[in-house]
Amino acid sequence: MYQTAATADGPTVLVVGGMHGNEVAGYEAAGRIAEWQIDAGTLVTIPYVNAEAVEQQTRTGSDGVDLNRQFPEGEEPTTELAREVWNVVTHYDPDVVIDLHESIGIYAGGPVDGVGQAIFHSDSTETTDDAKQAADTVNQNHVDEPALEFTTDTFAKPENEPSGLLVHKAARDLDAQSFLIETLSRGPALETRINWHTQLVTNLTEEELFTAESETDDSASDSSDTPDEEPAIEQCREDAS
Repeated sequence: MYQTAATADGPTVLVVGGMHGNEVAGYEAAGRIAEWQIDAGTLVTIPYVNAEAVEQQTRTGSDGVDLNRQFPEGEEPTTELAREVWNVVTHYDPDVVIDLHESIGIYAGGPVDGVGQAIFHSDSTETTDDAKQAADTVNQNHVDEPALEFTTDTFAKPENEPSGLLVHKAARDLDAQSFLIETLSRGPALETRINWHTQLVTNLTEEELFTAESETDDSASDSSDTPDEEPAIEQCREDAS
């Protein structure tokens, strides 16, 4: 994991990728976001949170456990890897949590056919407005096909499936502004999908992490700078075994 701290005070933003190892654009974007230079606050990034699954290019690691179902609200996470990830989250107590994913289908109000091209978010007016603004901006400037425009929706209620998601727990146990971004994994080029992720994260965090004078587009696309990184307080394991 990576931590970049600016000299100016500001909120803490946590960006996660690689929860599922076959959702390539999410973890590739998170790796680039880890290299951002920021003007305020703290940026914590875990690009390859399920490193074994990423290495195998599979949804889960060899244990077959879906990591993003192991974070029950109000309870301890259910696997060793999930507990170590949650230890990092609670240590930094982020104000904003963003988890990057991909789906084989486009979201149409229900998860049956897929959840791609969508931003799911915690249920507050501020978070709802931020998600809609980010989607609108990216749709206007970075999406060429109307069928691929991003939509937004609130998280599933606690009593509904899917449950045990990291962003759900962060929102409801830590009161963090939480977002789960899904791009369509089939059709659009990988670089296009990575760009969508990075642009959406930029729009969701630019008021918190960047000054008005900062070139946020450059920050999101330029991976050549070396961040002011500090070692992880809790090192995430590469597998859940």
